[in-house]
Amino acid sequence: MSSLTFKQLPPAAFVVSRPDGRHVLLRGHGGNRQLWMLADAPPTAPFAAVIPFDAHMPQRVEAALHLWLSLTRSAPPPVAPLTAQQRRRLILMLRALDGWQQHASYREIAAVLLDPLVRGQSRREWLTSPRRAQIIRLVRDGIRRMRGGYRDLLRGD
Repeated sequence: MSSLTFKQLPPAAFVVSRPDGRHVLLRGHGGNRQLWMLADAPPTAPFAAVIPFDAHMPQRVEAALHLWLSLTRSAPPPVAPLTAQQRRRLILMLRALDGWQQHASYREIAAVLLDPLVRGQSRREWLTSPRRAQIIRLVRDGIRRMRGGYRDLLRGD
């Protein structure tokens, strides 16, 4: 196969035509794929990807590769799984973020997630506690992930 064309795409589950082009949702066994096609692109035009050189370029390139693999029925590259330590930290991060979003104090979040004994620490002990520093990092990293940093997971970060 030399080049993929629009007419070789599987039937779309959803199409919306707008002045900027056609927005298409393809459904497949690997999940949904969202595409944007230029308004004046004929069905016989070769399929191409435009990938901005921004902070998310690696993930966009990987997504384009996975789309190409699914359209050409090629085997996808193996996905590196998270390590057990990464999974544990992500779970703690999400739980700490949930507590923070519910307006719990850092001390209360630390007591629930890390060590109930922090409740009995004096103010001075708490302010210099490694548990306090750990919970602040978890919440900070959770907020960063929530605001778009979740894409880092696709890179293995």
